[in-house]
Amino acid sequence: MRDTEAPEVSIVSPVYGCRDCLSQLVKSVTDTMDASGLSWELVLVDDCGPDHPWSLICQFAEEDARVRGVKLSRNHGQHLAIWAGLEVCRGEWTAVIDCDLQDDPEMLPALFEEAKESKVHALLVDRGDWSDSWIRRAASTQFYRLVKVLAGIEIKNVGNFGIYSRHMVDTLLKFREQEVFLPMMVALTGLPSRRSRIDRSARAAGESSYSPLRLLRLAAAIVVRFSDRPLKLSALVGFAFSTLAALISVYLLFGYLLGAFTVAGWTSVVLSLWFLSGLILVTLGIHGLYLGRVFAEVRRRPRLSVMYTTFDREGGKEAIPKGSDVSVDYD
Repeated sequence: MRDTEAPEVSIVSPVYGCRDCLSQLVKSVTDTMDASGLSWELVLVDDCGPDHPWSLICQFAEEDARVRGVKLSRNHGQHLAIWAGLEVCRGEWTAVIDCDLQDDPEMLPALFEEAKESKVHALLVDRGDWSDSWIRRAASTQFYRLVKVLAGIEIKNVGNFGIYSRHMVDTLLKFREQEVFLPMMVALTGLPSRRSRIDRSARAAGESSYSPLRLLRLAAAIVVRFSDRPLKLSALVGFAFSTLAALISVYLLFGYLLGAFTVAGWTSVVLSLWFLSGLILVTLGIHGLYLGRVFAEVRRRPRLSVMYTTFDREGGKEAIPKGSDVSVDYD
């Protein structure tokens, strides 16, 4: 059961490599939300970044109880860090924003009002024009195209920035996958949503951890987690080549019977063997990725490991001491 003193709004921000702008983030959220008249909380999730932001998060929490900190035991990645925040947020509406201030906190009150008036469970922010390099923008564009083609779900130019209802958050938390991707899973809920365009601001600190290669790996991981299209594609390719092989076999048989072939060629045989062997290995690799996904799921390991929090855990239990070695696993 959620806290009876739950705020109207929760703001979740995964923290990695942005220690230098955390003070600016907290101040911007505080000034904006106080001016809006809405009750709020800010959940900062330390994803074990290289700049060690936990001490600073604890300081913010001591100065303002509305700031709540969660420290993961190791680096889990951005999306699982978001999930850790969703696990503990209490608001009737929840916003997810990046810690580097590319998602402007000053836009939150207007987005909350738009979400309420629209009667949707998710208001997704189209990121509009970016201030990142053209290489980064081009890589993201290709990332969205690849996901659409292979996974069949369009999440064009939508990231994690958005407003989510309590019902949406509770529905998302019912997903039991070991690995998560927020925009895709919001789409999979089937709950009503809409988009609102806001151009991204310049990054206040740090740099993107998503290189073109990492975006490619992420796209492949998303496709394997949320779609079976590659399996179907491999079956279709196999069927097509089998059909082609059958037609060629008929042609070769008639040619042999008619005496058209007097010298057996080895080039075509060698090339065919190499090509088909490569195709078989690629197909086996695709199936192996899915088997690996099944293996990861059936192990049923906790997908999150929380080391510390700055607040009392739900249910009246004591807070985890900031200097203790206690860890808590959220399944």
